[in-house]
Amino acid sequence: MVKRLSAVALSAALLCPAPLYAQNEPTALENLQRAEELLQRGSYLAAQEVFQTVRDAFYQEQVALGLARTHMETGQYDRAIAALQQVIDEPADQPLPSTRLAEIYVLTGRSAEAQALLQEVVDSVSQPPVRSLVQYGLVLQLRGETELADVQFNAALDRYDSGLVFDSGDVGMVALAAWQLDEFHDANALFGEAVRLDSGNLESLVLWGNLFQEKFNDEDARQNYVQVLEQNPRYTPALVGLSKISSPERNLTRALDINARDVAALETFGVMLIRNDREEEGRQMLAQALDNNPESIPARATLAALAAMSDDQAAFDEQLRAINQFSPDNAQFFALVADYLGNNYRFTEAVSFARRAIETDSGNWFAHTVLGGNLVRLGEEEQGKYHLELAFDNDPFNVLTSNMLQVFDVLEEYATLESEHFRVNMSQRDAQILWPYMEPLLEESWDRLVEKYQFEPEVPVILQVFERTEDFAVRSVGLPDIGPLVGICFGKVVTLISPDTLSANWQEIVWHELVHVWTLQMTNNRMPRWLSEGISTWEERLGRPEWGRRQGLDLVRAVQQDKLLPVSDLNRGFTSANSNADLSFAYFQSYLVVEYIAEEFGFDHLLALIHEYANVLPESEMFSNVFGMDIETFDSGFRDWIQARVEEINVYVHSDDSPDEGAGHGHGVRENNSAVMAELYNNESLKQYMRARIQREPRDFQAQLQLGIVLFREEAYGEAIHHLTLANDILPDYSGYPSPALVLSQVYEAMGEREQQLAWLEVMLENQQHDFASPLLLANDALEKGDLERAGYYLERALSVNPYRAEIHHADAEFAKASGDTQRAVQAYEVLLQLDNTDPVAARTNLAQAYLENNQTEDARYNILRALETAPGYERAQQILLQAVGRGAQ
Repeated sequence: MVKRLSAVALSAALLCPAPLYAQNEPTALENLQRAEELLQRGSYLAAQEVFQTVRDAFYQEQVALGLARTHMETGQYDRAIAALQQVIDEPADQPLPSTRLAEIYVLTGRSAEAQALLQEVVDSVSQPPVRSLVQYGLVLQLRGETELADVQFNAALDRYDSGLVFDSGDVGMVALAAWQLDEFHDANALFGEAVRLDSGNLESLVLWGNLFQEKFNDEDARQNYVQVLEQNPRYTPALVGLSKISSPERNLTRALDINARDVAALETFGVMLIRNDREEEGRQMLAQALDNNPESIPARATLAALAAMSDDQAAFDEQLRAINQFSPDNAQFFALVADYLGNNYRFTEAVSFARRAIETDSGNWFAHTVLGGNLVRLGEEEQGKYHLELAFDNDPFNVLTSNMLQVFDVLEEYATLESEHFRVNMSQRDAQILWPYMEPLLEESWDRLVEKYQFEPEVPVILQVFERTEDFAVRSVGLPDIGPLVGICFGKVVTLISPDTLSANWQEIVWHELVHVWTLQMTNNRMPRWLSEGISTWEERLGRPEWGRRQGLDLVRAVQQDKLLPVSDLNRGFTSANSNADLSFAYFQSYLVVEYIAEEFGFDHLLALIHEYANVLPESEMFSNVFGMDIETFDSGFRDWIQARVEEINVYVHSDDSPDEGAGHGHGVRENNSAVMAELYNNESLKQYMRARIQREPRDFQAQLQLGIVLFREEAYGEAIHHLTLANDILPDYSGYPSPALVLSQVYEAMGEREQQLAWLEVMLENQQHDFASPLLLANDALEKGDLERAGYYLERALSVNPYRAEIHHADAEFAKASGDTQRAVQAYEVLLQLDNTDPVAARTNLAQAYLENNQTEDARYNILRALETAPGYERAQQILLQAVGRGAQ
C-alpha cells in the first residue's frame, strides 16, 4: 500500500515552510509534501520538478504515482506510463501503480491490456486495493462483461460494509461502485462521506457532480465543480463537467489548453459544435478524441448518429465494427445514438435504436428513458409511459424521468377533446373557454393546408395545451426550463402553453405550430430548422392579414451591420443565438428566404424544395435540383433581393437606437425601448437632439416617433401629430410598442376627437395582432352604431388574443343577439358562466335564456332551476322557467 501522509504532517509543512535563506536542504518528505500540494492546486509543471527531486527509495512508489498524475493532467500519457512502469516489478507487488497504469491504458484505448493488468492484480492479491476492484469492474463493464463487473463492484461494497475502508479516496471508489450497481442513494451518501473525510478529494467531488448531472440535477453538480475549481482551476474533469452546464466553449477551451489530449473534453466539444451546426469542426474534435482513444464510445456513437441521420449505412457500420472489437453490442452506444437522433427530431429512428439498446441490456435505464420520451413524442403515450415508469422504478433520482411521469398525472386531470382530424388535451377550464374558438381554427387550418400542400398528415394530430409553463416545458424537453418557446411541434404531436398565460395572439401561435406538422411529416422530420421555421413564419402572414413579423428596422440594421447569415448557415442563427433579439431575427431571416422563394420562383419551387429534404442529399445539390443553381448563387440572389427590400423600406436607422425587444419566438408585442424612454423623459435636451437628427436625416423613424411622443406629453398636439404622422408614413407597417398609430390615437383621445382616435386604432391594428383592448373598444363602438360586420370582425380580433376576459364575451353575446345568432349567444353565455363570478344567478339566467332561444329547452330548465335554488324570488328567472315549462309541454 502507498504510505499516506498524516494531516498533521501536511499542516506542519504548509504552516512552517523553510525560509529561502535556509542553509539546510528540504528533506525528501518535505519535497514530497510540497509536490503534492502543487499537484493539488494545479501547478503541474512545478509539481513534476519537485517530485523529481525526491530520490529516497522509500518514497519512489508515491513519487511515481504523483509524477504519473502530473503527466496525465497535461496529456503526457506516454511519460505517465513510463513513470509507473519504472516502479512496477510485479503487478501484485505494486497494485496501486499497476491500477493507475491500467487507468491510463483505458484513457488511451488499450482496454484489453488494462483488463489483463487489473485481473492479475485482483487475482494475485489477497486484499486488492478498493481502487483496483472498482477500476477492474469499470474495464469489464466497458468490454461488455457486465456480470463479472458487478462482482468487482460488490466486492468493493462488501469491503466497505466490513468496516475496512477508511481513506477518502477509497470511499469515493466505493461510491462509484454503488453508482455502477444502480444503487444511486448509496452512491450519493458515500460520495458525501468521501468529501467529508477530505474536502480536497477532487476526484470524488467531480464524480459526485457527474452523478448529479446524470440525474439532471445541474445546480448541485455546478456547486461541486465550482468547489473543485476553487481549489484547482486547472482540474480538467471539473472544467468538462461545468461546460455541460454553462459557458461550454470557454470551459472546454480552458480544459484543452491544459490538456490538448483530454478525450472527455474533445468528445464534449465535438458534440457541442455539431449540435450548434458546426459539424466540420465537431468532426475534427471527435477525430482527435479517437486518435487519443479509439475506444471512445461517446465519440463513435455521435459519428454513428450522424451517419444514421444521413442514411449512410456504411459509415454507421464502420463505427459499430470499431465498438464491437472491444465491446460487442454495447448498449450505451445504441442508447447514445438514439438520444442524439431524438434530439434532432428523428423520433422513429430513435425508438428503433433505443429498443436495440434495451435488447442488449434490459437494465440500461437511460435507454428506457430515451425510448419512453421518444415514444411520447410520436404520440404512443401508453408505451412511452411504460418505459418511463420502468426507468423511474429503477432510477428514481433521474429528474428528467420523474418530470415526464408527473406530466402524465397532469394530463389525467385534463379533458380530451376531438374534432375530425385532431385530438386535444387541455385543462377543464380551457375546455370550457378556449376549445369553442380553437376547434374551428384547427379544422380551418387542416382544410387550407391540405389543399395547399397536397398532403394529409397522420391523424389524429395531437395537441396538448398546458396551463403551467413548467408542464409545457417538461412535456416538450423533460426539464422545467425551456427558454422563450411557447409551442413545439414534434411532427405528430404539438405542445402549447395555454393562452391564459400569454400576452400574444394565440391563434397565430397555433397556426404556426400546425404548419410544422405538414412540413415535418412531408420530410420525415428531415427538414432543417431554418426552413421549417421560415415556412411556418411565412404562413403566419397568409393565415390572417394582420399576423406575421414586421421587422423592417431590424432588417435595415442587420444589413448595415452585415449580420445576415448565408443561407447555407441559417440553422446557426437558432443554435448560436445569444439573445432573444438574435433568436427573433433568425426566425425573421428564415421567413425572408421563404418569401424570396415564393416571390421570385413561385410556390411550386418551395413545395419542390420541401420534397427534396425528404431525401438524403447535400443541401447544395437540393438547391441545384430545385433552382438550377448552387446554394452560393442562390444566396447571392437572395442578398440582392434583400438589398432591394431595404431600399424599398427606405428608413434611416441611427446607431444610438437599440433594437426592439420581445420574446425570442417572435410572438407578442415587441417593445421599442427608445420610444418608451421618450415617454418617460420629456425634457428639452431630448427634443433638441431629436430635432437635430431629423434635420440631418428626415427619414429617421425613431427620431420622428420620439419627438412626437415628447411633444404629446407636453400637450403640443398639433406638432406631435405632424411628427407622428411622418413616422407612420416612413414605416407604415411598424408593429412595435408604442407605434406612431397608437400614439396618434392617444393624441386624438386627449383632444376629445373620438372618431380620429378610433380611426388610428384601426390603422394600428392592420399591423398589430397582439392587442386586446383596442379591438374590443372598436367592437363596442361598432355595436353602438349598429355596424354588425365591423363589430364581428373586431370581436374575432379580440378573441384571438384573450378569450379569458369576461367583457369580450359580454360584447359577443350582445353581438349574437343583434345578429340573431342564437347558437353564438349560447356559446358566449356558456363561457361567461365560467368567467363571470360577480353575479352567478344572472349568469345562469342569461344562459338559460340563450338556451331557450336556441330551442335547447332541457338545458334551459336545468340552468334556470339552478339559478332559482340560489335566488328563488328572482322574477326574471321565474318567467324563463314558465316559458321553458310551456315549451316542454308543447
